[in-house]
Amino acid sequence: MSACGPAYAAGMARADVLVTVPELAAALERDAVTLLDVRWRLGEPAAAGAARYAVAHLPGARFLDLETVLTRHTGDPRDGRHPLPDVDALAAGLAAAGVRVGRPVVVYDEAGSFAAGRAWWVLRWAGLEVRVLDGGIAAWQSAGMPVTSSAGDAPAAGAPADAPAAGGRLEVQLGGLPTLTADEAAAVGAVGTLVDVRAPERFRGETEPLDPKAGHIPGAVNVPVSGLFAGADTAYPGGMPSEQVLRERLAPLLKAAADGRPIGIYCGSGVSAAQGVLALATLGVDVPLYPGSWSAWSNDPSRPVATGD
Repeated sequence: MSACGPAYAAGMARADVLVTVPELAAALERDAVTLLDVRWRLGEPAAAGAARYAVAHLPGARFLDLETVLTRHTGDPRDGRHPLPDVDALAAGLAAAGVRVGRPVVVYDEAGSFAAGRAWWVLRWAGLEVRVLDGGIAAWQSAGMPVTSSAGDAPAAGAPADAPAAGGRLEVQLGGLPTLTADEAAAVGAVGTLVDVRAPERFRGETEPLDPKAGHIPGAVNVPVSGLFAGADTAYPGGMPSEQVLRERLAPLLKAAADGRPIGIYCGSGVSAAQGVLALATLGVDVPLYPGSWSAWSNDPSRPVATGD
């Protein structure tokens, strides 16, 4: 995209992005969706999410690993810690998890995970129909719905025959969502509204536990991702705040979008920022994501760094 182009209007509504527990239960009863458990937490040991899945998950869910399917690892720190996935690896991973062309997908995680936002973003980017379970597994359990430890869950028997072809290949069409390069992110920071969703102390440059430099992209404003989860007004624990709360918390981006100014969003490595894209999509705005985020920016010596508020 052009960093100085207009804001992207998704034209979506909250119901197009999120699914409630009763809605998901009804869809599963009709065998109408493919359900993916994508639990993951930054800094935890490999396979920790899969271990939690093995203990308890929603009936019929398959586990999808963020680190092996929803990202790739190039070995070049200038690409960031979680670059976007390779198309072949993504197609193979989704096919193995039972994703089929023409069949809606629902993804879920747990409070504080951010993985469902990333999964939703990647699957939309790949041109697939996907929604997030509002509140994740906690909302499901708090509603008295069952979980299982069965290792025998398999792709739904009702999956249509139009995908994948022999060999398990799932055809995906990348580019369904706008992204920013580092240069475009810099331009948005200079002339538009670029939001950094990391914790305030990381944004200000007071601490940096993961990346080589502390601070933020010049011109960025801080809207911590912690504000994009449930408040007291939400029906589901760990769910998305109400429209009113989101409009208050995302006011800088919404005003820029309404004014036709360029907008963008980033985080540490492109995972938690997807929660911001998800939140804005519930309000009908599709904001471009800078996938490399601070982990890529801070590993490029040519990039300037700002600190403070």
